[in-house]
Amino acid sequence: MSQAFASAAAEESRQQWLEAHERFGEDLRRRLGRAATPEWAEAVAEEEPLPLDERLVQAIWNDQLLRADELRTASGKRLEVIEPGRWNTSRGPDFLGGRVRILGQDEPGDVEIHIRSADWRNHGHHQDFEYNNVVLHVSLHASDDRPFDEKQNGARLERLILEPFLEPDLDTIRRTLNPDDYPYGRPAEEGLCARQFLALKETDARAFLRSAGRARIEDKIARFHAQLASSDPLQLLYQSLMVGQGFKSNKTLYFLLSKRAPLREMMDYAQDVAPHERPDLYLSILLNVAQLIPPGADLLPETDPETAALRERLGRHWRLVRGYYADRLLPPTKRWYAGMRPPGFPGRRLAAMSILLGRLADPDAPLFEVFANRLERLPLDLDAKGWKAFFAEWTEQLTVDAPDHYFATHFTIGGKPAKPQALLGEPAAKSNFFNVLLPLAVLKARVERRRDLEKRAWMAIQTYPALTANSVTKFMKKRLFAESGRDQAFFRTELMQQALFKVFQDCCAHNERTCEDCTFLCPPYRPPG
Repeated sequence: MSQAFASAAAEESRQQWLEAHERFGEDLRRRLGRAATPEWAEAVAEEEPLPLDERLVQAIWNDQLLRADELRTASGKRLEVIEPGRWNTSRGPDFLGGRVRILGQDEPGDVEIHIRSADWRNHGHHQDFEYNNVVLHVSLHASDDRPFDEKQNGARLERLILEPFLEPDLDTIRRTLNPDDYPYGRPAEEGLCARQFLALKETDARAFLRSAGRARIEDKIARFHAQLASSDPLQLLYQSLMVGQGFKSNKTLYFLLSKRAPLREMMDYAQDVAPHERPDLYLSILLNVAQLIPPGADLLPETDPETAALRERLGRHWRLVRGYYADRLLPPTKRWYAGMRPPGFPGRRLAAMSILLGRLADPDAPLFEVFANRLERLPLDLDAKGWKAFFAEWTEQLTVDAPDHYFATHFTIGGKPAKPQALLGEPAAKSNFFNVLLPLAVLKARVERRRDLEKRAWMAIQTYPALTANSVTKFMKKRLFAESGRDQAFFRTELMQQALFKVFQDCCAHNERTCEDCTFLCPPYRPPG
């Protein structure tokens, strides 16, 4: 399957984005008189580029995805993180007001984050008085062998290299943690490129954004394709939907759970139970492997009948299969609930998945196969009303509204009943449709050489209405279009909103504070990957 993937369309999208970036950058450098490579880039120009960005490392620190009891500084001192600090979206150190304990000594202050340990000096922080309050320099990798750094005031600064202490591993974090989920500040002023965007003809601005949006979708497709090397298409769909259930850092837990409880294995066990019981079997496996069922709650005299009945059903299914999962249980962790409001608690999320898995695994009408076949047969001249109806139909297929389910009225097992809520609502279903089903449809079309399917999948991608704006899209509209209001003409479809993520990633280098890392000003540009 992997060899069959080569796609002229993917390479064409990449080339169009490369050319659009270079044309715009050339004009911007000419307007600003900034043809030379900025000084800040020269310090790291000779270093091997890493396929990571600093914002991912900041997110790891923010959520403390670390084995806390093992932490040691680069000089070998025992380190405890009492408070990572608050994420700084303005100039200065990355986290303000943190507190660490080194060899039992409390050290309140700021924390600076980098990918490489050498970046403290490369970025000039050793000569900047604004960084004199930093108490810990954190980097993902050790790119030199210095045990300490120095501050502008001459004080010695301890280092922490994250790579040896990551929990889970870096590959899992990179696959699941989305840096776009984390805080963004408001631009202090318009971006250096804003006036040029405002001066572009609408057709030229639209073409630039369309090429960026398409390149962003190709990035998603390429990531899915890479994952096919270690999973079959059904498992890939399941993993992707599972990750979508998570919030920020606990996405990694949903991903790990999908690997510990593979879908085809659960489907094999489901053959031994009646079809109407299969969602309970899936839920029992997922909750138990995640260690999310409180022990002994059903033995308490005050346990309500509804909770007791749920525990009995889940327990009955688990007793039949637990021997197969005994060595695959995830370690208990409070991260399942970190940053979550009760409607997003893991019991409800996994209950939704257990029902959705029944649709994915339906032997008579597997959801994704039915979707791909329906999409492939759509008429090429389908009008806006027809697309709207198609999108609504499949949003409903991905929505899980089960008012009689235990978790429709409970946030946790044994918790107080609440007003019924959909287990997986329309906003999440729309996101899964655009970010999972449509890119996977393009991938399927390329692997199976189904040109009609690929053509219609791209038509759907280009037509799909904009999803709810988030902090990144709001931020980038301000950076690119200032307060002009001109952005309102461009972002009615989700493909165009995806362009904002691509521009922020490739052109701004995920730097929301300043335009120092602008790749328009630093030729030659090569897109990540």
